[in-house]
Amino acid sequence: MGSYKEGEGKYEAKSAASQETSDTGEREAGRESCRIRQALLSAEDSTALADICRCPVFCPVDNAMEIFSGKWTVKTLYALFVFGRMRFGQLQRHIAGISKPMLSSTLKLLEERGLVVREQYNEVPPHVEYSLTEGGEAMKSVFVEIARWSSKYLR
Repeated sequence: MGSYKEGEGKYEAKSAASQETSDTGEREAGRESCRIRQALLSAEDSTALADICRCPVFCPVDNAMEIFSGKWTVKTLYALFVFGRMRFGQLQRHIAGISKPMLSSTLKLLEERGLVVREQYNEVPPHVEYSLTEGGEAMKSVFVEIARWSSKYLR
């Protein structure tokens, strides 16, 4: 990387080492000012949680928001949380407006992310059931906090 000095017609290259030092300093400054990291540090298990946050390179909130940005992912997780293990058709009835292809792709995404488990039963007739993994069940506290926030701030 380098910079072009207008008027002089020169290009000055920065050494890789000085660029890396500059980037590291900026990352550290960003990390120290990160409000998520500060909140994690004040949590009960602060050391483990704060190590997860590597702002601005990796933010656990960004990672979660990527999963939750889909219209149906949170609704699917919530339905499985409230009603427990369900077959595909039952799950579709509990999520108003979702199509079969959308539910299928949402379940695949959640299964890939380790939040939902798909169990196939080779009986007559064969059937499949979906349930939350331990990671999916851990969403309980998130849903409780959303309920508290909604009760307090949304009318």
